Amino acid sequence: MADGKTARHVVPAELVGDRRQFTVPYAVNLTLTSTDTLFSLKDLYKVEDTNGDVVFKVKGVSFSSRRLLLDAAGTPLLTMKPKALSWHETWRVFRGESTSPNDLLFSVRRPKAFQWKDNFDVVLATNTDEASPCDFKIISRSKKCTICIGETDEIIAQMHRKTAFFARDKLEITVNPNEDFAFIVSLMVILEEIEKSRRAGASASGSGASAGAVASVV
Repeated sequence: MADGKTARHVVPAELVGDRRQFTVPYAVNLTLTSTDTLFSLKDLYKVEDTNGDVVFKVKGVSFSSRRLLLDAAGTPLLTMKPKALSWHETWRVFRGESTSPNDLLFSVRRPKAFQWKDNFDVVLATNTDEASPCDFKIISRSKKCTICIGETDEIIAQMHRKTAFFARDKLEITVNPNEDFAFIVSLMVILEEIEKSRRAGASASGSGASAGAVASVV
């Protein structure tokens, strides 16, 4: 970072509006599940603890690409918004329901527009030095994901995707002690939204190719 500090010096609770209940001195295990249906397009995800209690909910905003991370009581914590026309699949995360630059907390983006590995950099809004390394790194591999501090190997959270026939995928998330688990959940939601966007794009391309083939035959 510009002042020589590392991400470890950032108070984790500040990322979600000074809510220190999201940092605890023990590991936290959570499960993220998609909840969107044809009858409830706004309800996108729920996050439960090991007892099955809802810890977070994620809702969409009508006529917008914004996603809101809410606590169990329905209080908005973060707003996640994709950057339009970004080759780096960039998302920006803001405090509460705001999208004001003054409330920007961090950004998530691929470090390169074209890359073999599906990695993402997380850069805090306070890190304004473009020459500085990222504050956190997301390393995604098939059904597994690891989040590390900056360019180090220090792991703060991991995710495993659990897939079952005739059931929705579940993301099993383990957050290390004293790490902000609301922050980690927001990163997992963004990864899911990026994957959904990719699938939608691939489906649209496939439909277009099929339509072209039919047209050429006719």
